[in-house]
Amino acid sequence: MKLPWRRQGPPGPSITAPASASPASNSDAGASQVSPSLLVWANALDATRLSADTVASAERFLRDYRRMGTLNARREIALRLRSAIEAEVSPRPPASTSSMDVIATAVSVRRRQLGLG
Repeated sequence: MKLPWRRQGPPGPSITAPASASPASNSDAGASQVSPSLLVWANALDATRLSADTVASAERFLRDYRRMGTLNARREIALRLRSAIEAEVSPRPPASTSSMDVIATAVSVRRRQLGLG
């Protein structure tokens, strides 16, 4: 299943994965574009407690955010989703991580942990 919100692209030379990351994550094409703090959080994340409603809302947002009317509406929904995700996962995401990255990472990790993708 192709997920349009996943990061794709060639590795960039300016940002590299942390030394503690596994070699498999270093070989992933998009891994070098992701901040080290996001990688560390994604590896430690327990997303199995995310509710079905939160996941459905997050997936809908990730699919439709480009067609949302205003930037303010998009930000408001993203912040609401981030708050819901933060309340349901452990550990909390780094404060410096964007809401879009938190939402996409939580959904992706949940799929992987439940064996869905």
